[in-house]
Amino acid sequence: MPSKSIVNLDRISFIRNNTIILHDISLKIDRGQHWAIIGPNGSGKTSLVSIINGYHWPSEGTAEVLGKRFGSTDLRELRRHIGECSSEIMNMIHNQDSVMDIVLSGRFASIGLYETPAAGDHARAQELLEFFGLAEVSGRLFGVLSDGEKKKTIIARALMPEPELLVLDEPCAGLDLKAREGLLDAVENMCNAAGGPTLIYISHHIEEIIPAITHALVLRKGRMVARGAKKDALTGEVLSSAFDIPIELVERNGRFWPVLSFQ
Repeated sequence: MPSKSIVNLDRISFIRNNTIILHDISLKIDRGQHWAIIGPNGSGKTSLVSIINGYHWPSEGTAEVLGKRFGSTDLRELRRHIGECSSEIMNMIHNQDSVMDIVLSGRFASIGLYETPAAGDHARAQELLEFFGLAEVSGRLFGVLSDGEKKKTIIARALMPEPELLVLDEPCAGLDLKAREGLLDAVENMCNAAGGPTLIYISHHIEEIIPAITHALVLRKGRMVARGAKKDALTGEVLSSAFDIPIELVERNGRFWPVLSFQ
């Protein structure tokens, strides 16, 4: 019987150049949950995600992702089962590649399409393009897309190999309001679709936390401020401590909106 846990980090720390980046972080993500990792710039979000994605090892503690314990598994193979969308990946994509080819390349975890996809791969790519509203631009070059279309293309690429875990690292960065809401709607629909991956959503914008997200981890200077069910972890008190500014939260339609509460 498969493990319920998608991610299990037990008291991990991460130290680089004698600087403590993460300290004593424990996180358990079960199947059926979707998590947000929230915190200001410099709080350790990216470092934590790099460990979950299998790019770095914790300096202390134990890490297990998709049932694979670090130290007794091939992390390169593990990464093939994790979908990732980040600014680093988007910056590596070739502007002269078509949307269809970029999505297909996700099957092979390559930047650029160098292998011949099977018929089933084309059907899968077409399905993803339709899901994200990209079918009409499937033949366009990446370089001429809008920022919102580029982000959706990268997410579709990440979903191509049907990963068990999808990590979205600041996916709305640089998007205007309309493009942001369009992308968040697509992510919400993906989370609600049957058989979809577990989502980890990283951001420092509380208002991006969609209703489908069930849990949250809040970080400050590499340490946990709060962790657990969304309604418990995301409070004005917690976020005020994390961001070092007085915050009140207003909830509307399943989303939280921060309001500064200066006296």
